Amino acid sequence: MEVFLIFPKSKQARQELGQELAKFQSEQVLKTVQKLPCSTEQKLELVDAAVKHLKAQQ
Repeated sequence: MEVFLIFPKSKQARQELGQELAKFQSEQVLKTVQKLPCSTEQKLELVDAAVKHLKAQQ
């Protein structure tokens, strides 16, 4: 399998790519969380913990 990557050259194009990537990743996380076999309350606690963890890393 061959994979070709073409990265944007302009700053604006890189920012747009970053935003699209973040949107894709957040949608995938949402789908994964929704599929978990636990209560909505537990899912919300998980998301809150993840957000707290990410904020602490910044």
